[in-house]
Amino acid sequence: MTTSAHVAPAAAPRHPRLAVVNDLAGTVEGVGLPLELPGTNDLRALRERVLTQIRMRLLPRLKEEEAPAVVVFGGSTGVGKSTLVNSLLQADVTEAGVLRPTTRTPVAAVHPEDVPLMTGRPVTEVADVATSEAVPTGLALLDAPDLNSVDARNRSLAGQLLEAADLWVFVTTASRYGDALPWRLLSEAHERGLTTAVVLNRVPGNVLAAVRRDLLQRLDSLGLGSAPLFVVPDAGPREARLEPASVAELAAWLRLVAGRHGAAGVVRRTDRGVWAGLRDQVLALADAADAQTEAAATLRELAERAADAPAAAVREAVTEGRAGSGAPTTRWLALASSGAPLAPLVRGRRIGRGFRGRALAARDAAAAGLADETAAALRLVIADALRRTSAGVRDAWSAAVDLGGPALLESTPTDGAEAAADVVAAWREAVRERVPDGGTALGRDGLAALVQTGAAGVAGAADAAERLAPGTVAPVREDLLARAEAAVRAAVTPYLEPLEALPVQPGTALRLRASELKEHA
Repeated sequence: MTTSAHVAPAAAPRHPRLAVVNDLAGTVEGVGLPLELPGTNDLRALRERVLTQIRMRLLPRLKEEEAPAVVVFGGSTGVGKSTLVNSLLQADVTEAGVLRPTTRTPVAAVHPEDVPLMTGRPVTEVADVATSEAVPTGLALLDAPDLNSVDARNRSLAGQLLEAADLWVFVTTASRYGDALPWRLLSEAHERGLTTAVVLNRVPGNVLAAVRRDLLQRLDSLGLGSAPLFVVPDAGPREARLEPASVAELAAWLRLVAGRHGAAGVVRRTDRGVWAGLRDQVLALADAADAQTEAAATLRELAERAADAPAAAVREAVTEGRAGSGAPTTRWLALASSGAPLAPLVRGRRIGRGFRGRALAARDAAAAGLADETAAALRLVIADALRRTSAGVRDAWSAAVDLGGPALLESTPTDGAEAAADVVAAWREAVRERVPDGGTALGRDGLAALVQTGAAGVAGAADAAERLAPGTVAPVREDLLARAEAAVRAAVTPYLEPLEALPVQPGTALRLRASELKEHA
């Protein structure tokens, strides 16, 4: 007796384009266009259209090539799309009415045999599926929301469904065929290779010839002169279905399209157009990504450059000892005059601690007060440089309108006082750790205060400090210079941090995907 092993049916081969389109979707999703550059709103819309094309049409079609061709009935408010679909099927599958917006939830009408092929397709996530024996097999007739709906969600949904379409039936009327929005979308659909047909609905007999002639001229100017045009006569105000004879020509054409080879041919034609246009769209997004990257780099450079002049100014002020001029120098002269607490430091003779150290304590207190006054002057110098840096960034970015600079200036700049106080406080603490004890002349805190005062620009204090702690004043001044300049450079950080966090990246990956599209065209 022989036995035979059960052989599982072979899995359907993956379409060679499927991996390419999946990779493309991931790359496009990662593209950020956060800066408000000229034309960026249009490019953001393009990015969403590309993603919608991929999600709603390309991927589903590559995964299931036998699925019905999606025929979207689209147009402006009140042109009778729902009534037209119901009349074609002689059944009320989609709601028609006088209220606006009329079609709130899209309806996809399919033949019962095609229901399994529609299961799981993205179109069914946004549209209700209705079955009708009157729908030609191989087609899904989809009644879309109004292109110019007062409801933003409906407008967005209509746009998504057009991207999912294999064939767009553009419905208009004698009074609405001049609307700009549908014609713009019709032109874009034609440029992307979408197969189209036009229905001129509700046409009074007395204007039929003139309207039809003008409409044909418009279609021809868009390169759509060969698009089928169907005329439905005016049947007066109604919500009920039209007579079958009124839509007979359109119904016959749809049956022809749905024939054995017709639907597949429509899908292939649209596929070719969409695939060819997709590469150009991806390259346009690559250019946009590069522009965003370049703009971010320029804004970064403008911000960093805004710190140059204030950093140079604060370095010059500290080097020239401007914080020590004026009141601190005057106070030094008073404290170092004959009989004052710091006078012994000037004479350079041996200095005693005094009775119970009182003289030493008095000198330390005088030096501390002098250092405090000098530190206050330093804080003003540094705070001014910080404010100038912040103002410089704001001025530069405000002027950089074409780089999206103004939109980044949401936070209110600080006055720099707190940051300046932190710089000076950290510097004073570092000085205290650096200097030795002052012996009988000054305690450690007193000597640190004297060194700080001298480093800030009080010449007499610098001389006295050098006698007590040789080689201390110059490195302390250099430390102050470094800290002050670093603080000025760091003043641009609050602006750079949100800039660095923006999701911008070069268009290199997108160009790679475009080259893959070309290889699989």
